[in-house]
Amino acid sequence: MSKRTTTRAYISAWVVYVISAIALIMALRNNDGTASVPPVAIDLYLVILASVVVMLVFWIGALIRLGQMHAWAWFTAVLVLHLIGLGIAGMVAYAIGGPDDSMFVVTRRPMAT
Repeated sequence: MSKRTTTRAYISAWVVYVISAIALIMALRNNDGTASVPPVAIDLYLVILASVVVMLVFWIGALIRLGQMHAWAWFTAVLVLHLIGLGIAGMVAYAIGGPDDSMFVVTRRPMAT
């Protein structure tokens, strides 16, 4: 996956996650004291779960790409920031200043005939 694809998808999923979490908090606070969970809360839980899965997939994709490019400093920064809970900071930094993968070319030997 390219840098542009991984960073845009990760940041978009993070925005969806934050908006859904805020909406979930508002839905649970306006529950009027009933013991049951409002139906919209279940939908919001599912949206949060889906956005977490998307973030995880694209974070792993970014790490794989950084490993392929041998950009070990960026690999370590993105990995550590995500593990300490600042994954969005790592991905934004990678999007702004990370190594450009458009010049990354794989050369292969010609196949024997």
